[in-house]
Amino acid sequence: MKVKTRDREIKLRYSKTSDEVENSSLDKLFNKKIWRVSDVAKFLGCSIGHIYNLVSDDKIPRVKKGKFLYFIPEAIHDWLLEGDLQ
Repeated sequence: MKVKTRDREIKLRYSKTSDEVENSSLDKLFNKKIWRVSDVAKFLGCSIGHIYNLVSDDKIPRVKKGKFLYFIPEAIHDWLLEGDLQ
């Protein structure tokens, strides 16, 4: 982008705003069919350790295959919208 001042023309570099960066990373996240722990933490805005705590307390929907944890994005979204039913 070019900006004209009285004396000269200044060429500005375009950089993404933090909202644009966050939205593009969330778009990439939702294109995945299966999430890992780090994806869920990014989506929920919490630490990876907190996700492991939720898993160990059986409070979050997940699939375990061998030693690996997987999460279905739709199940996480539904769980989040469900709220605390207690």
